[in-house]
Amino acid sequence: MSQLKPVLVFFLLALCACTAVSKPLLTPINKGAASTALYTAPLSAGRPLVLDLSAPAVTTPCSSGTTTTVTLSANTTDGANPLSPVSFAATATCAAAPAGAAGVAGLGRSSASFPAQVASTQKVANSFALCLPSDGKTGSSGNGVGAAIFGGGPFYLAPPADREAITTLLSNPVPLRQPFAGNPGYFVTATGGIAIDGSVAAPGPLVVGLSTTVTYTQLRADVYRLVIAAFDRALGQTAKVSAVSPFELCYDSSKLGSSLSGYFVPQVDVLLEGGTNLTVVGGNSMAQVNSGTACFAFLKAASSTGPAVLIGGFQLENKLVVLDNAKQQLSFTGYLPARGFSCSNFNFTT
Repeated sequence: MSQLKPVLVFFLLALCACTAVSKPLLTPINKGAASTALYTAPLSAGRPLVLDLSAPAVTTPCSSGTTTTVTLSANTTDGANPLSPVSFAATATCAAAPAGAAGVAGLGRSSASFPAQVASTQKVANSFALCLPSDGKTGSSGNGVGAAIFGGGPFYLAPPADREAITTLLSNPVPLRQPFAGNPGYFVTATGGIAIDGSVAAPGPLVVGLSTTVTYTQLRADVYRLVIAAFDRALGQTAKVSAVSPFELCYDSSKLGSSLSGYFVPQVDVLLEGGTNLTVVGGNSMAQVNSGTACFAFLKAASSTGPAVLIGGFQLENKLVVLDNAKQQLSFTGYLPARGFSCSNFNFTT
């Protein structure tokens, strides 16, 4: 019997070690300057990688070849704080880096993407949560620093510490679709179209994509005209001022009124498959272009070949967005400042 004890102890220690390793990874998200508004994470020895929902792989500049091995780093997390640093080897495709970055962390639906490689090396779920920050200049309050967790689990924002995880606020899951063969991006279907102030402005079904490299939501030309006209009618002319490029509808912000949800303007609802609405309130629909002017931050897409709706980073800020590749599902919260949260309030202290 005594000879079995060392074996049992060794087995238990090995089991504990395996359990300890299998924790999600946490990284800060930094919002770039207004000229690019790209979101980056310090994953390459502290150097920034651009987070790109449409890219299929990690990329980095290479002197030769098509792929290379890079060392990436983050912190394990319990969903509320960083726990311990982790470094791991990842396969990267050779490509020029975006200005000011060391490369790209492709988040797309691919076995070579950053989330897939985290799942494989860390033995965690192939799922990730993005909480994109506002810079506090063009939209809602924020300091330009958000958070991302790769590998599932809860997601907490402070203060206070006794609040429930904001993952409890997530919508019902919406199935991911693949309308474009070979495109690694994330797409869902707006079966009900787009509603302005509760009335359908652009009927569905519409293909809806998500982007972290497009600043403002882009609408296919026919959809854009319907949405712009409906928003213009709903808000009226009282506060309207001259357009400020690249926007068509701009307003005297002192006449709009505001709340925790942002300016009092007509609500935009993307009516998704299964009855879930992606709701855009004033905090995500109106861009503050100067001290006295806010503009409706939806643009006409330059091409008609992509999705009818491409949700830009500005409209995703201060929402928790969860993309579960294993289940092929999208979930998201509403606009978090309306509930007293901000993506800039993750507690990065240990």
